[in-house]
Amino acid sequence: MAQIQVVVVGGSANALGVLRSLPHCQLTLLCDSQSAPAWHSRFGQKKLVADTKAPGIVQDLFALAPTFAGVKPVLLLTEEKTVLHVSAARDALAPFYQFLFCPHPQLVALQSKEGFAEAAQQAGSPVPQGVVLHSAADLAAIEALQYPCVFKPLEQNEAYSRKFKKAYKVQSAAEVTTLYQQIEPVLSEMIVQEWLEGPDSAIYFCLAFYDQNSKLVQSFTGRKLRSWPLQVGGTAACTSAPEAAAELEALTTQFVRAIGYTGLIGMEFKFDANRGGYYMIEPTVGRTDYQHEIATLSGTNLLAAIVAFFAGEPAPAVRAKHNVVWFDEIADANALAHGAPADQCPGYNQVAAVRRLTDPLPGIQALLQRVKRRFKRR
Repeated sequence: MAQIQVVVVGGSANALGVLRSLPHCQLTLLCDSQSAPAWHSRFGQKKLVADTKAPGIVQDLFALAPTFAGVKPVLLLTEEKTVLHVSAARDALAPFYQFLFCPHPQLVALQSKEGFAEAAQQAGSPVPQGVVLHSAADLAAIEALQYPCVFKPLEQNEAYSRKFKKAYKVQSAAEVTTLYQQIEPVLSEMIVQEWLEGPDSAIYFCLAFYDQNSKLVQSFTGRKLRSWPLQVGGTAACTSAPEAAAELEALTTQFVRAIGYTGLIGMEFKFDANRGGYYMIEPTVGRTDYQHEIATLSGTNLLAAIVAFFAGEPAPAVRAKHNVVWFDEIADANALAHGAPADQCPGYNQVAAVRRLTDPLPGIQALLQRVKRRFKRR
C-alpha cells in the first residue's frame, strides 16, 4: 500500500482523520484554508485551492491529475457539496481518478432527507414517520404526527445555518407552525419527523463500503456518547459498538442491496426506547463521516480497506479491538458543560480529533487560533 496515491479533498477534522488513517500511502490534500486542521498535519502534500465545496473543485482535480504521471490516485471526499460536484463530473474525472459512486440521481436523492425517507420506505427499512414541508400549504399534514418530533432542513444550507439551529425538538404542531413561519423565507424545504426516544448515547452508526455489485467490502459499527448541541447535534464523542455490529450491518446491507447502492456509506441509527428497536435516521453517502477515524482507532481501518479495494488487494485484517473514545475537543467540552454524561466508558483511551502528540501541529494551530479570537473579543 506504500506506493498507492490517494487524493483527499477537504480540511476539517474529518479530512485530518483520513490523513492519519493512511500514513503509508502517498497522500495529497486539496484544502481551501491554511487555517484548517488538516492543512497542518505532518501527513500528505498540501495543495491550496479556492473552495473545495464549489463547482471549481472539479477543475482543481483536472489540474492536479498530470502531476501523478499517468497513475490514477484513489479519490476520497470529506464534504457533502464536494460529492455532488465530483459525482456530476464523474465521467470526465474517471480517466484520472479511482472512485466508486452510486448513480448520480440516486446520490442526489440520498443526500436529501426526503429522498432517503422514500428510499428507506421502498426498501422496507425501519424509519420514523415524517412529513416534508415544501410550503405553508403542507402544514396541515403535520397534525397527524405523534409528538414530540424533530424539525430540521431537508438538506444542508448555509443561509439556514447562519440564523437557525441544526434541528429543533418540537412538542406540537403549533410549535412547528410558529417556527416554520420564521424559517420559510430563508428555507422552505423542511421535514418534521417523529422523535425517537433515548439519550444521545442511543445513536449508532454503521460505516461501510460496498463494491460495484453492492457486496460488502468492510464495515465498522460505533455509537455516539455525546452530541452537540445536545439531543439534536453532531458527534461530540463516540466509541465502537461491537454489541450492535451484526444487527446494524445487516440492516445497512439490506437497504444497500434493496436500492442497488455502491460505494462509501455511513448509516446513522437510533435505538428507540419506546418501540424497542433500531431506526434509520439518515445516511452519509459518497464521503467519509466526521467521526470516521474512530473505526481506525478501534482496529478497523475502513479507509485502508477502500484503498486496498482499488489496488486489487485484500482488505487489511481487523486488528484486536481497542477501547477508544474519539472526541471533538470543542463540541465535547460544550456538551459536558451543558450536562451531558461523562465517564460512560471508564478506562477507555481518550483520543482527541485534532490534538495529537504523534501529529502535533494541528492541535498547536487550533490553540493559537483560540487565543487570537479571545484577544480580539477583548
